[in-house]
Amino acid sequence: MSKRAVSAEDIFRIRLLGEVAMHPDGSAIAATVTELDREENSYRTHIWRIEAESGEMRVFANGSKSDSKPRWSPDGRWLAFLSNRSTEHQQLYVMPADGGEAVRVTAFPDGVEAFQWAPDSRRVALTTRVDLNKGPRVDWGAEDRRESPREKFSKDVLRIRKSFYRLDGVGFFGDKRAHLHVVDLAALATSSAVAGTDQAIRQQFPYACLTFGDFHVDSFDWAPDGQSLAMAANPREDAERTFAQYLYRVPVPQTLEGAAPVATEDLVCLTGEFHWAGALKWSPDGRRIAFRGHNRQHGPTTMAGLYALDVESGRIQWLTEGIDEVFENSSLTDTRGSVRDELAWSPDGSAVYSLMSRRGTVQLVAVDATTGALRHVTDGAHCVLDFSLDRAGERMALHVGTSLDVGNVYLLDGALSTNAAGVNGAADRPTDSAHPYATGAGRRLTDLNRAYLDEVELAVPQKFHFESDGLTLDGWAILPPAPAPVGGYPVVLEVHGGPAAMYAESFFLEFQLLAASGMAVVYTNPRGGLGYGQEFVSCIEMDWGNLDFRDVEAGIEAALARFPLNPSEVAIAGGSYGGFMSAWAIGHSKRYKAAVVMRAVINWYSMMASDVGFVTPAEEFRGPAPWEDPDRYMRISPITYVNHIEAHTLIIHSENDYRCPIDQGEQLYIALRLRGVPVEFLRFPDESHGLSRNGQPWHRVVRLEAIQSFLAKELGTGQGATAE
Repeated sequence: MSKRAVSAEDIFRIRLLGEVAMHPDGSAIAATVTELDREENSYRTHIWRIEAESGEMRVFANGSKSDSKPRWSPDGRWLAFLSNRSTEHQQLYVMPADGGEAVRVTAFPDGVEAFQWAPDSRRVALTTRVDLNKGPRVDWGAEDRRESPREKFSKDVLRIRKSFYRLDGVGFFGDKRAHLHVVDLAALATSSAVAGTDQAIRQQFPYACLTFGDFHVDSFDWAPDGQSLAMAANPREDAERTFAQYLYRVPVPQTLEGAAPVATEDLVCLTGEFHWAGALKWSPDGRRIAFRGHNRQHGPTTMAGLYALDVESGRIQWLTEGIDEVFENSSLTDTRGSVRDELAWSPDGSAVYSLMSRRGTVQLVAVDATTGALRHVTDGAHCVLDFSLDRAGERMALHVGTSLDVGNVYLLDGALSTNAAGVNGAADRPTDSAHPYATGAGRRLTDLNRAYLDEVELAVPQKFHFESDGLTLDGWAILPPAPAPVGGYPVVLEVHGGPAAMYAESFFLEFQLLAASGMAVVYTNPRGGLGYGQEFVSCIEMDWGNLDFRDVEAGIEAALARFPLNPSEVAIAGGSYGGFMSAWAIGHSKRYKAAVVMRAVINWYSMMASDVGFVTPAEEFRGPAPWEDPDRYMRISPITYVNHIEAHTLIIHSENDYRCPIDQGEQLYIALRLRGVPVEFLRFPDESHGLSRNGQPWHRVVRLEAIQSFLAKELGTGQGATAE
């Protein structure tokens, strides 16, 4: 039976795997699966239980809205998760490990952001936002009183006192800060633990606010003895100037009722003047804390490494010193559920597990906690996106995706030993169209999108290498399923965002859609991205549009020489940094007939309005502010070269984009209109910088169809989408 072509509305057919959590005894895996609802224009995430032996799946926590972040209690008796099934915000729920009714155990006005079980399985540490104007603990019931006209009609006014006051995808948080709390769950052991009013929940499950002040708690973890927590934060007054983050130890009171938060001045810093630490994880013996971080060895573009802090002496060991890799997931895709990027210790404390991005793959690695020796746990042309270990260290659940598989659950069983081929072999291995699943990642337990994959005709990405300034770089080409026309396929060059990220062995619906429309898609990893070493990512600092643009040009030249592509029918597209490069390219080359410029940086001088714009002079550019050296900023701004642009352009921007504010797109649009260059501007209300990944489903469909139609028209394929 013939398969149909990919369409933009396929986002409603694709199941998105998210986090995986292995039961402590290794018998089962809790995993989140997200589906997009076409009727409600929403996302619905549910928790599935997957049996480790058989792979049998069943919906385990199925609320009316969305459930996320499943975590088994250390004793294996309970499963905790976040849900908005009965409230506006995500609250913490707990249910028996073998199934049953879920009980809501928190009633925080702004919901719960993250949580961790205590070692005794009787308490949970969590973060929720606290209003600095109201104090760490307030009588929330008092908020139900009748408001005066002044209060009712002026409470939407925000008084801003900090540079960091809004975040893309989150919005304005004003004077609210994420702080640590501990909740007592002892009532779960009694039959009286039932859902009730917010006040009843607070009485059944008492809590204490552990921190309070003008700072955010980033990550945190329990000490194995359960008497304290470690957190990553920066309560220092110079936080907005240094952009540093430190580890602190926070004692947990034995009695939560009436406990006061630790005064900021009494917080004990564990990492001294070490510049940035996060993703911390306490060792099983409580003697060390592993963390991901850097000490600005290479300035603002220093890649994250793995470190171990000796809690008693304060000595910090750089475990991955001399290993020129980045220890995090840096891969990109437009189809992915919510995943973690955390560290884990082996049960005996001998190794630290982490994800590592390398030449277009993401692998799970183990780093010896004494010697720093690196061992590859997985190998293959894939991206490991999440992992979870059982109590004994004999089984591990993995979330693995490939360029032809959005993501599935895999099981590593028995010995988590070295793969002989190693990660370098994995980076060069081509994807086999007959076997589109990962290799070297254990046994696949799920096949979440089999029905969809059997229905559509996918094009197989072909990996290739090319030279630029003596470097061997990576690229991929996706050719349409139909035979090449005379002169070759029209081609779209896609440029990734970041720039500190990488294209990888990941499924991209956008790329498959363009290929289904008769266009070849080429995507490469130019300098400035991660996965290729420290010098590779640092060399374009304050010099965008130079070495990176040479790599972009070398990549498309190599593809034109290797594949049946039409050199007269070339377009360029990209978002964020990729949007910058798309606008830069059409201002510096006549190669491109058309461009899709999405959520782009267009004018560096005016980027101070970004949610992280205040970081730019000190961190990204290590130099003066824009008004002190305007020429420096305008030299690397695409708007400066708008007089050279002739390519027909589609600009796509979200109105609530705080990372690259929409005035960036507006400036380019007006400039091109004034010059008479054919240009369209597609604006999306109520969307953020992450529109292509987590925007409203129907907005995502319209975006994809607009890109498809525009490029099909400009490149002459005649296969643009027709909106109903």
